[in-house]
Amino acid sequence: MIKNKLLKKTDYRIPKMDNIHNIHFIGIGGFGMGGIAYILVKKGYKISGSDIVSNEITNNLISLGVKIYFQHNAKNIDNVNVVVVSSAIKDNNPEIIAAKKKNIIIVSRAKMLSEIMRFYYSITITGSHGKTTTTAMIYYIYSLLGFDPTFINGGILKKSSLYAYLGKSKYFIAEADESNASFLNLRPIINIITNIEDEHLEYYQYNIEVLKQNFLNYLKNIPFYGCIIVCIDNYSIRDLLKNNFIHNNIITYGFSKDADIRIYNYKQCNLTTTFNLFKVKENISLEVILNLPGKHNVLNATAAFAVSSYTGMKHKDILKALENFSGIKRRFDILGILKYKKNNLIKNITLIEDYGHHPTEINVTINTIRTIWPQKKIIMIFQPHRYSRTINLFDKFIKILSTVDILFILNVYSAGEDYISGGDSISLCKGIKNYGKINPIFSTWKNYQEMIINLYSKFTGNDILLIQGAGDVNKISSLLMKKKF
Repeated sequence: MIKNKLLKKTDYRIPKMDNIHNIHFIGIGGFGMGGIAYILVKKGYKISGSDIVSNEITNNLISLGVKIYFQHNAKNIDNVNVVVVSSAIKDNNPEIIAAKKKNIIIVSRAKMLSEIMRFYYSITITGSHGKTTTTAMIYYIYSLLGFDPTFINGGILKKSSLYAYLGKSKYFIAEADESNASFLNLRPIINIITNIEDEHLEYYQYNIEVLKQNFLNYLKNIPFYGCIIVCIDNYSIRDLLKNNFIHNNIITYGFSKDADIRIYNYKQCNLTTTFNLFKVKENISLEVILNLPGKHNVLNATAAFAVSSYTGMKHKDILKALENFSGIKRRFDILGILKYKKNNLIKNITLIEDYGHHPTEINVTINTIRTIWPQKKIIMIFQPHRYSRTINLFDKFIKILSTVDILFILNVYSAGEDYISGGDSISLCKGIKNYGKINPIFSTWKNYQEMIINLYSKFTGNDILLIQGAGDVNKISSLLMKKKF
């Protein structure tokens, strides 16, 4: 372990919530809800929850003694003091109705997170893209250097399988969700904004200016003695800083020449990335090695470097930690090599899984593959996420998805949304076909075995198979790796 004599780990105890013992989570299976439940059960509270399906998070919580019901029922909230509700849960949920009848306190996920963070030196990471990886990088640096931070993230670290952790120090590192403006409940000491783009606009009157205003309002939550760290490469962030926004301590980073921490000399060699950072105020240059590919990860790492440096860590220790960071599950996650037989020869196919579900994220993944393996063919299985996103970004999806060589499209993963005409996968397939670059193949979970057979017929032995999406498309990855088809 890297040690820093100037920064020692200390036990940090915060007061408990008086008279609160039993807390119930409606929609406990998501990363945000599951992460909060994890922290609270580790603090000694009795936790229960409900959801409709089991997953890695619910399995982990059950192993910690959390009672989870896999159906929503009014009886689930007997003998609880507080109910925490996911933003995905509707008001007609029987547990919410029962809680109101019993006058049980109901709080949102973001409100509960805010209450937990209240007594910590809190660092939040928000933005349209990259916040999960950036959050994980920061946690990893602080942990490796002996700070033992508490953290909650929207993804699972590869090496440790952590998505949340209760530490002993004063630091709390959390991914802040901008999707429905719930991040406005939070009052961090330091905030990072990775970027702002046309994501989740259904919550912001389908107007990016409204989204930007909410980010500006969030920055106003940062105290005058705190710090704001932003990627100056993003035009929307530049607009925010021009919008008469005043703060004592703003640090900018990016490839832009006017960044306070400037990235230059970026190079990609297979899966290893090297680049330099120039800290303008200190007039020093640093060389960074990252064992993750892509410019997007360079930006994520620079944000992590910026906050770690600001809180007093030595440059060499930060850089060593970044070099050792191995990534997040389902973020350009190379799962392994598929082997298949064709013409009596054994062929190898590289299988990659990626969570990206916005055109910008998908484009970054495709470009990264093209950079590392320029001669290989990309075969993508894509599952759109939400009808609203698909229809709002329809033309962008068509353009980006048309850049792969072969495309399979599954039904939209609705994430609880009602059907929206024109935002379905068949409409998307038609749009891509009419665009004229490729002819996508529509498939469903019901005929996935037929899709797998069709998929194998497309393999040449010089392929990258990319499983793309934020829903349950990763089940296909598991089937392929286990050869259960």
